[in-house]
Amino acid sequence: MSPSRSLAAIAVLGVAAGAFTLLPGGALKAAAETLVPYAGCDELLAYYRAELVRTTTAYDGFPPQLGLPGRRESTTAAAAQDSAGVPDAVGSGPTGTNVQERGVDEPDSAKLVGDLLFAVSGDSLQIVRTGATPQLLSTLPLGAPAYGAELLVQDDRALVLLPGAGGALEKGDPVGTSMPSPIGGTGTRLVLVDIADPAEPQQLESLDLDGRYLSARLSGGAVRLVSASTPALPVPSPSYGRSDSSALEANRAAARSATLAQVLPQAVRRTAGGVVLSEGPAVGCGQVRHASSPQGAGTLLVTTLDLEKGLQAQDSTAVTTDGDLVYASADRLYVATSRWGTTAPISSSLVPDRPGEVTTELHAFDTTAPTTTRYAGSGSVAGYVYGRWALSSHEGHLRVATTSSPPWMEGPGGDGPASSSQVTVLAERADGLIETGRVGGLGPGERIYAVRYFGDLATVVTFRQTDPLYVLDLGDPAAPKLLGELKVPGFSTYLHPVGGDRLLGVGQDADARGRVTGLQVSLFDLSDLSRPVQLDRLPLGTGHSVALEDSRAFGYDPERRLALLPVSTYDEVTGRNDAVGIRVAADGSLSLVGRLALGPDVQVERVLHDSDHVYAVTRTGVVAARAGDFGRTGSVAFPR
Repeated sequence: MSPSRSLAAIAVLGVAAGAFTLLPGGALKAAAETLVPYAGCDELLAYYRAELVRTTTAYDGFPPQLGLPGRRESTTAAAAQDSAGVPDAVGSGPTGTNVQERGVDEPDSAKLVGDLLFAVSGDSLQIVRTGATPQLLSTLPLGAPAYGAELLVQDDRALVLLPGAGGALEKGDPVGTSMPSPIGGTGTRLVLVDIADPAEPQQLESLDLDGRYLSARLSGGAVRLVSASTPALPVPSPSYGRSDSSALEANRAAARSATLAQVLPQAVRRTAGGVVLSEGPAVGCGQVRHASSPQGAGTLLVTTLDLEKGLQAQDSTAVTTDGDLVYASADRLYVATSRWGTTAPISSSLVPDRPGEVTTELHAFDTTAPTTTRYAGSGSVAGYVYGRWALSSHEGHLRVATTSSPPWMEGPGGDGPASSSQVTVLAERADGLIETGRVGGLGPGERIYAVRYFGDLATVVTFRQTDPLYVLDLGDPAAPKLLGELKVPGFSTYLHPVGGDRLLGVGQDADARGRVTGLQVSLFDLSDLSRPVQLDRLPLGTGHSVALEDSRAFGYDPERRLALLPVSTYDEVTGRNDAVGIRVAADGSLSLVGRLALGPDVQVERVLHDSDHVYAVTRTGVVAARAGDFGRTGSVAFPR
């Protein structure tokens, strides 16, 4: 491959000073398995009962979370692209969100469609007409707290996703002085809204699902909602006067008599007026698959919806396991769960024999058909994924970037070995997700901070003291090649293509000892793959940006070469919250276009843009400014 190959053929991997090894060999090899459906409800119930008995304790009566409890998706690293490779510059998606894959929309707290801005604030859906002076058109109460809520917009329908608001379905009368499981009682509520007349939106119906909300995707006219549930059994606790032994026996007795309604997630669909349209299991016994080895009593559920047909599930499929992170391409959906020593991965041969190491379980679903979702295979790889952006599907292969040890176990100072990272390539086969190639030994003593895939290649940034950029060609998944490298201070947690074989990095500066010194954006030139260059960097002050953890908070306007992000900075006296615009000039320089100040107590959640203005979206309202200089033009407050 010629070093002048375009950015579409670049993989940049940041690793620490030390050994850099191209494998296979060295790390645990990935394992694969094809999960099988239960023969019927009797087999399913027997399995769940046995797992509940095996995992219950004297204290809670429900199995522990197998992944990270309550963990929401991390969006730290950058986006994957389709087989055409990275475009000249990547702008926002059609609803204003900086999406991971073109053609696959993602839920977000705010959406911009034409001259309408939709946002979820308080317990309501807010609809704003944009322009120099934004106008609040309507406020639609959702009937539930909207903290952490997200929405999708398609044509004249808006789907609001309310984590923690739904579920709570009765699973039987409490036994004695018992209390239902807080995990099983946490659910997900979906509210479908007709927005044909934005001044008078109408709630059409709602759907309550057992289980915590993981994420959703909208592609090809279909919404696929991913949730994870754990059975809620009414069982006694020793805090109510029982001994540990008697409480344990009572918990096991409750597990042995668990019903289908208690172990499978339930769903209730209602009209806007509260009339029940349907209720019962969210998935049938025959649509649930399981591994050959025990995977706990959790249920990972994928529900397929057609918003034009309401919230009646068009298809449901499930796996007996838990879930953590969701990634989707145009034709595949993947759910990843990092195992932190609480249970065995799919293959017992992958259980690490060194303390502090973890594995990541992967489940693939075929989303080619618009109204169905088909299970496609499962596998496990060594290490944990820092975020869903560490995954990428391309030409029949899944690429996964992982780090071997969690941050709290890394040596020296931790109880485990020094971490390192790897990229594993998997292919779908009849017997599951099979490893076809791997590059490992990346960043000894470091962990992954960002990932970006370009067609058949990958970008990975690791950090501890410095942020070296290693350029690799992954065109042949079995034979990766090192092309060049660059070492710079600090690190990036998000990388964005801005055209001309250049990447913009959003992250933190750091001194020679790896101590973080402040926010910064950096511009890298990768036109010569053997000699990557940092063209410029722009300090933004001591503070934080939501875009460091959530790439949906970043925006890029290719027409103006304008990067947008929220920034919160502080000093010894006070702090400030701004919507920031940064010009990426053709000559490779970075300059501050403006900072739209919103005060010390109003945090900017998103910065959206149209052809003339930028909009700082907060939980209390929207502030508009000129895109050319960030001069404030108007604002609107949301009702309290």
